[in-house]
Amino acid sequence: MNTPSIQRKLRPLAAAGMLVALAIVVANGFGLSRARAVTSRSESTFNTLVRWKDASHDWLLVADDKANQLTVYDANDGRLLHTLDRTTGFGEVAALAQRDGQLFVVEDSGRLDPIQLPQLQLIASSDR
Repeated sequence: MNTPSIQRKLRPLAAAGMLVALAIVVANGFGLSRARAVTSRSESTFNTLVRWKDASHDWLLVADDKANQLTVYDANDGRLLHTLDRTTGFGEVAALAQRDGQLFVVEDSGRLDPIQLPQLQLIASSDR
């Protein structure tokens, strides 16, 4: 068998291998960190950046998984308003979730802790 015929036979195999590799990369989200979802709450969307607006506030909330903190900015001018972490009652902060008009901090375990707005405090839950 000569080289050109071997190459022709291997092209489909090489293309299939590249498609499988691409599918694996896409399925893993290009290495982006994501909060693990609890299956019973899978209808929530987890984000690291959320804009929250009510009658008197317009905020950008940023969840930082590595620093375990929630940073709050004024959405109108970008001014830093608060940094919330363990010292302010926040434990693990992996992401944020919005559901039914409420905002939740998503912990690394996938647990959702509701935030009381506009006070920006965690609502005490019974299983803490």
